Amino acid sequence: MATQDDNLVSIKMSSNRLEATLVIQPGIDPTYVNSDVALAKALSQAIQPGPRLSQKIAEALKAFEAHDLDTKGEFRYPIAQGQPCEDGKNGKFTLEPELDAIYQLSKQRAEEAERKAKAKAEAPAANETEPAPEAEPESDPENGEENLDHHERTTLMVVKAGQRIGVIQYATEGIDGTDVCGGTIRARPGTQAPIKFDSQTIECHDNGLVLAKIAGQLVIEIGSVHICPTLVIGDYVDYSTGNIDFPGNIEVHEGVRDCFEVSAGKSITIRGLVEAANLMAARDAILQGGISGREKGTVHTGRDIIARYLNGADCKVGRDLVVEKEICDCNIVVTGNVRSPSATIMGGHLSALGSCDFKQVGSEGGTKTAISLGRAESLEEMVRDSVTIIKSLSDKVKRAHKQINDLRSSPDTSSIKAEMMTSLQFEASEAEAKMEPLRQSLNATYRLIKEKCEPVLTVQGLLCLGVEIRAGGHKAKLKQTIKGPLSIRLNDMGEMVCLDLRTGAVTPMKNLATVSPDETSYSRAD
Repeated sequence: MATQDDNLVSIKMSSNRLEATLVIQPGIDPTYVNSDVALAKALSQAIQPGPRLSQKIAEALKAFEAHDLDTKGEFRYPIAQGQPCEDGKNGKFTLEPELDAIYQLSKQRAEEAERKAKAKAEAPAANETEPAPEAEPESDPENGEENLDHHERTTLMVVKAGQRIGVIQYATEGIDGTDVCGGTIRARPGTQAPIKFDSQTIECHDNGLVLAKIAGQLVIEIGSVHICPTLVIGDYVDYSTGNIDFPGNIEVHEGVRDCFEVSAGKSITIRGLVEAANLMAARDAILQGGISGREKGTVHTGRDIIARYLNGADCKVGRDLVVEKEICDCNIVVTGNVRSPSATIMGGHLSALGSCDFKQVGSEGGTKTAISLGRAESLEEMVRDSVTIIKSLSDKVKRAHKQINDLRSSPDTSSIKAEMMTSLQFEASEAEAKMEPLRQSLNATYRLIKEKCEPVLTVQGLLCLGVEIRAGGHKAKLKQTIKGPLSIRLNDMGEMVCLDLRTGAVTPMKNLATVSPDETSYSRAD
């Protein structure tokens, strides 16, 4: 039998006080339940009164009319909704996509290296004198890596001054909410990203934009971001690093593997062995372990190369070359001087604008070795082209003068003859005018070579049989081995002579070598 028990009508509140629900239990007299009873129950729970609450109660009672408590059981209907709070967002730093791709790759390779190191530590110890080269990573065709050159996949985040690095998303305070009773639900403010940016190298703007102040390697460590102007590679340059192109100084603690490229906007220092790799430095290259290039490796510098030894490499040196031990089978062009009094050079060709100093040149077995003095690639092409142009202009002048002389000896006195002679004289004068600045430039070049970079080869130990020395437009191939200390130079007549540095005796090279014109060079006579 239905009753009018007041306890069978109630308001249930959610634990977070964001929802209030009218609950009617079976057994109550439906006529007892009306808007006044429901409103009284709501107000007893301190639910915020208002038109919205009355409207929701009316909706609930209408729904209750169609509800059969005996068959469906308890009746529930929400009559009040609060407004949840919005917690503040935590701050974070987001890298630019191209930098983030490199960063993710570096983390992946670091994890792979850690797994390999762990596996190696757990495996039985093996006698290894030198770490084996890292295998080329496998390509993933599904990710578009079928034809990917893994040498180009660098793990170093290199940035330029002024480059956009990323964006800081600052933490927000959040938005407070309101429960069904009108109380405030406090939002939790977000926390700032726990990252410190080095103010000396990184610029952070109020709008969150992060820029590089200097060029260098972007380094992200736990809780900090900075730019290092010097790139330090603690291991080898190989597939773990990819090719390197860095605007500052580069230091490599181990070596550089085959086919990799290292380019520096300043200097390169490599402690270990450089294999058949390509190095380029705007300033100096210091190769403490030397290079074994197998006729594929290259080293090009804007200033000096300082190396333990050079083997099978192509080198272009903007200033001086210093080698401690040996130069073997290399092709080298030096714009300055070669200062290697403790080194032996065997095989290959060395061309130097300045002086050269070696312990030994060639080998007693007659290894073909050539040294060109007073020559530099930067001047060679200019001089050769200038000489060719001058000869061409000179031939043009000679032909014009010959034609003029032929016309003068002709009895013809027509106006056509006079016009032809005038035209030929103009042609000859124009050619001579073009030759003059070229002649002046060549003379200046010759004076630079002679006065500033005197071509001298000094040998402290042995100058061996078969060595070819080129200087002053001639080449001299040694017919015997000569003991030093000695120097090969040009005398006032432009002829090669050998000076004994102990006695001061001077011997013409034609007495010690087969001397012939050097078709690849030029002389002042040219």
